[in-house]
Amino acid sequence: MQNKSPTLVKRRNRIHLEKLASPIFLRYKDKFYKIKVSFLMASTIKLLTVDAAGTLIRPWPSVGAVYAQTAREYGLQVDDQEIDSRFYLVLGQMQKDKSITRGEEKEFWRAVVFETFQPFCNLDQLEPIFEKLWNLFATGDHWRLSEHAESTLRSIRERGYRIALLSNNDSRLRQVIKDLDIEELFDEIFISAEIGFEKPDPEIFKFVETKMGFQPKEILHLGDSHSRDFEGSQAAGWSALLFGKPKIEEEQINCFSELLDRLP
Repeated sequence: MQNKSPTLVKRRNRIHLEKLASPIFLRYKDKFYKIKVSFLMASTIKLLTVDAAGTLIRPWPSVGAVYAQTAREYGLQVDDQEIDSRFYLVLGQMQKDKSITRGEEKEFWRAVVFETFQPFCNLDQLEPIFEKLWNLFATGDHWRLSEHAESTLRSIRERGYRIALLSNNDSRLRQVIKDLDIEELFDEIFISAEIGFEKPDPEIFKFVETKMGFQPKEILHLGDSHSRDFEGSQAAGWSALLFGKPKIEEEQINCFSELLDRLP
């Protein structure tokens, strides 16, 4: 019997293995890709920036519950869920039309509150309601941390990453973070009203890069807004993770603990 050359045997073995591997690769290629992307991301990231409202912290028990309860204290009969739905509708529209800047933040929120309650009462009834709401959300009493947020961020710091808060918000956020006893988790707290730019404006991302001393490719941003957080940070050259449900992006998580797989 004629002996086959070692080269021919190796070639046939390679072809056989490729045929066996192809179905496996096709079946799991998305997982392979995700692992590769996550590895490449983790190998360059040095700074994690986190959005505040809707990502790190959430109103408690809800915006609608706090707004409606406060309104009832002043004699208005309104429904929690109805107020909650209208609040987010009004806020979304106003955020498209106007930024929250230093010195104007209180007027912005006054307009949001007045427009939220507009269908339910006379505007002259709303000033005391607004003042109380402004103060209620200025402390940590009506805010709660997202599940596993604190423990996850502590673990990430222990792994050597820097962490900053990057929020389209006003200066009340500083007291909220202090009341929730998580100040020490952040190297810096960046608030749009204090900086003069809001996400997704490229200038706010450049401000963070300059202040923290990192290049765009070294920064990962986590936030719940697709346009402001996800697309905004990507446009600035940063890596981005969308936070929350429903899942609409490959690079998306709905629990803080999932960050530990992204930043080993």
